[in-house]
Amino acid sequence: MSYQELRFDGRVALITGAGNGMGRTHAKLLASRGAAVLVNELPRSIHFAEDVVREITEAGGKAMAVAGAVGVDDDAKRMVQAAINEFGRIDIVINNAGIPNVISDEIKTAPSDSFDRFVDIHVKGPMQLNRAAWPHFVRQQYGKILFVGSSAATGWLQTSATGFDPNYAIVKAAIFALGRQTAGEGLGDHIHANILMPAAFSKIVKDNIGDTDMGKWMEENLTAESVSNGILYFLHEDCNITGEALTVQGGRIGRVYFASTLGYYKDGLTPEDVRDNIGKIMGTVNERGQLADAFEITFPLEQRIINEIVDQKEMPTLEWIAKQSLTEVNKKLI
Repeated sequence: MSYQELRFDGRVALITGAGNGMGRTHAKLLASRGAAVLVNELPRSIHFAEDVVREITEAGGKAMAVAGAVGVDDDAKRMVQAAINEFGRIDIVINNAGIPNVISDEIKTAPSDSFDRFVDIHVKGPMQLNRAAWPHFVRQQYGKILFVGSSAATGWLQTSATGFDPNYAIVKAAIFALGRQTAGEGLGDHIHANILMPAAFSKIVKDNIGDTDMGKWMEENLTAESVSNGILYFLHEDCNITGEALTVQGGRIGRVYFASTLGYYKDGLTPEDVRDNIGKIMGTVNERGQLADAFEITFPLEQRIINEIVDQKEMPTLEWIAKQSLTEVNKKLI
């Protein structure tokens, strides 16, 4: 096991939406490891980016604030060009900017204008940054791209306001595909792309449940810093992993991937064969009769466990929750 610190000296990183939250902690961590960082924010919020730059430079790092709206092609070009003009290159792009899941639609009436906004910022924006940075990555024969996805991409995302809101889940699923396709395109030019699926205490969480026991627990255990620490290696030159999705939360990191059951085979398959062998086809199923994937098994279980402990006025540790969840999953699989 190597204890040599991962360094980013000579590397230049552009991080969108980096004035707060995970974007801010990504920027500060990269800068502390030697990278020059461009901290992006909307023009109206550029003072947040300037605050992050000030923190970095006062600590001896290199950084500059760059205003621009993700989803506006000219702004994407300007952001990348700012890196070239100021630091002579661009090595890392972190597509951190996004809209939180507080602008809701309904499946039965969608799409609305808000859906277009989600697509512009979560999908088109990263694609525009890909296009702007790609020639530089190819010329350097080096590039690292991080897309920010979500477990919401697996679906069944229910909001209290409108039921099963389509906007956030759909664009996060699109990001999974975008990350994989970008990774494939970059194989011949040493351009690596991965997808971060984080869970962290954020401004949105703080504004909604920050004063509750659950909010306080999340603030203590699901920090933005823990997400940045978890994903940093995938941005390093020593890491050749590409096209993967990583779930990072509270000190835990794991690979996320699509899977299939062993299924059922019969030459001359009939509809009745499907009916009579549905258990083999579906594998381990949930109460809806559907294949229970990792997120679907563990997340609801952890939520129920947390709710029970909150009712008892005693907050658990992440390790305790994980152990209880695995116990329940094993029971369910037997």
